[in-house]
Amino acid sequence: MRRSTWQHFDWSLLILALLLTTIGVSMIFSATRGSDDLANTWRRQAIYAAVGTVMLLLTSFIDYHLLESLQWPIYFLTIGTLIFTLVFGRSEIGEVRRFIYIGGISIQLAYPSIILLIISQASLLARNAPTPPGLQELITSAIMAGIAAILVFEQPNLSTATLYVVTWIAMLFASGIKLAYLEGIGVLGMLAAPLLWLNMSDYMRDRIYTFLDPTADAAAYWNIEQALISIGSGGLWGKGFAIGTQSQLHFLRVRHTDFIFSVLCEELGFIGAGLLFLLFGLLLWRLLRVAANAGDTTGQLIVVGVTIYIFYQLLVNVGMNLNVIPVAGLPMPFISYGGSTLVITYVGLGLVESVAMRQKRMEF
Repeated sequence: MRRSTWQHFDWSLLILALLLTTIGVSMIFSATRGSDDLANTWRRQAIYAAVGTVMLLLTSFIDYHLLESLQWPIYFLTIGTLIFTLVFGRSEIGEVRRFIYIGGISIQLAYPSIILLIISQASLLARNAPTPPGLQELITSAIMAGIAAILVFEQPNLSTATLYVVTWIAMLFASGIKLAYLEGIGVLGMLAAPLLWLNMSDYMRDRIYTFLDPTADAAAYWNIEQALISIGSGGLWGKGFAIGTQSQLHFLRVRHTDFIFSVLCEELGFIGAGLLFLLFGLLLWRLLRVAANAGDTTGQLIVVGVTIYIFYQLLVNVGMNLNVIPVAGLPMPFISYGGSTLVITYVGLGLVESVAMRQKRMEF
């Protein structure tokens, strides 16, 4: 690789990701103290972070234009991966088929699949650039994203399926497609809502019922209530690292994954949460800067896809912790425990770096 290309590597983006990951590992350590079965989760997360960093660097060396030329093989790999999960996936929770176990390590293949889908969608939507996508590209794009989202929904995994759809819509918007087409997608989405409701698993509908009427199922509302207590009791400065009552006394369940934001708020308070959002804000700003300076439409759309992939998970996770949306299974990027999500998020950032390294130098 030419030295001039390497000089465009966005080090600030990597530093921000590492700072967020450090906070995540620290909060996982705090959230799992006193739990023998979770004692090593923070160490595993640190190992995943190291693997993710290596994957970021390796991915950044790959010219994204090469990936653009492999649009259809990448897409068929996406669908094949999701079908493989449906056939061979398993979980300890009922009929859920989200994880593949290799050597005792669980891998949630829906996350690498969405990164692959972002690449194939970017290639398709940029095919006629600088002319925006037309109706043919829209229909093809919708079929591609729809098949992938349905396969994820069938795992069943509604929250991640919505991540696929939202990321796709954001990429459509960024491609410059006619607003009338987006309005049509919105109308079709509303018309399809009853069909979606009828095909939801019982636990999905139960979460919505609990959100609308917390008194209907006190047991299901328990963790949401504990999360709100955790957030509210943190005050300005928090109770102190690793001494929060709701988390340390294990009143708060799934505290190292879905509800780790509540742990952070209780122990580090409003100041800690504000610092977290500042870091996320800087990270998202850097991503948007790379998108704005991308050398071509394909690169721009890849960065937009990765940006929405991170932002939507952050938005949903914080929203469910605050009880402003129903509980969903999306993690907080870099913060929640999970090897698949952390490593793949770093791979996504590696794609962004690939775009940044092949564009004009940016000003900070």
